[in-house]
Amino acid sequence: MAQIPDSQDLPVFEGESDRRYSLEIVAEMSGVTTDVILRYREEGLVHSLSDERATAPEFDLETVRRLRRIEHLRATLNANEASLRFILNLLGEVERLRSDRYRRPV
Repeated sequence: MAQIPDSQDLPVFEGESDRRYSLEIVAEMSGVTTDVILRYREEGLVHSLSDERATAPEFDLETVRRLRRIEHLRATLNANEASLRFILNLLGEVERLRSDRYRRPV
């Protein structure tokens, strides 16, 4: 099994939100191999901006953040794919609720 990089060892990327990144660049930015990224895409844990059948998928900065989160969860909680999907869905719901709460007038 490949060694998971410590999230503190990974550089911080403050890219443009509308920028597209190649598979290889996303792998470098996230510390996750291209094969694993493609597997996560097939399993629906991450999504590409391009057609799922594209031979050269493109991703955004949110995908890099999500990949880092996934690898952190795998490393710290030893989470399998089913657990990851559940945790990511819960985290997404929490973020959505927080966003809704802060948009409401006081």
